[in-house]
Amino acid sequence: MKAFLLAAGLGTRLRPLTFFVPKPLVLVGEATIIDHAIRWLRAQGAEIYVVGFYLQELLREYLREHHPDVVFIPSRKLLGTAGQLYYAKEYLGDEPVLVAPSDVITNLNVGQVLEFHKSSSYKLTIVGQIVETTVRFGVLEVEDNKLKEWKEKPKLVNIVSTGIYVVEGAEVRRLEERYLDFNDFAVSLLPNVAVFLPNAVFYDVGTLDDLKVVSQSYLNKLGH
Repeated sequence: MKAFLLAAGLGTRLRPLTFFVPKPLVLVGEATIIDHAIRWLRAQGAEIYVVGFYLQELLREYLREHHPDVVFIPSRKLLGTAGQLYYAKEYLGDEPVLVAPSDVITNLNVGQVLEFHKSSSYKLTIVGQIVETTVRFGVLEVEDNKLKEWKEKPKLVNIVSTGIYVVEGAEVRRLEERYLDFNDFAVSLLPNVAVFLPNAVFYDVGTLDDLKVVSQSYLNKLGH
């Protein structure tokens, strides 16, 4: 299976670290963020491609030295999480491919997602995660200025996107060189979009606080 890691973003929430290196080259423990992503995919037999943009020559040289089997795909513009795949079109056929951000650390079983996708007729499968959040305040239900119910710091349960997808190659090859995020891409494919909820761990290394948390705790939970 072909897997495409999106590594084009500016990494603004990890500044000042990303003033000097692209986000995928920020260290988490003893390895860079993209090292962890590549190890995850390589262990599952994926053929790996990395789509870059910001400070992409640094990323290209790093991959050439440390992961020579990984194909690096440069970009001319920053086109969003879905649009960035425009630059990968020449590597795509009609078969489904995996797309993932380069800053997610996970133990997701890719084979299970692919099997789920292939068993359906959907054009896109979103890997979701159940997230529980607590509202910091008491929530009031009001009708005609009268209190109907008071819920003290209620817990909300939602299904969120992990940023990992399986998408038909034919749909990616239709992309144009214009800005498009995956939420809009998914909406354009409705009703042919499925959601897969795996039993897996996900860490998003999106901010400096996230980086501290992941660096301290992910090794034990992911079995490294």
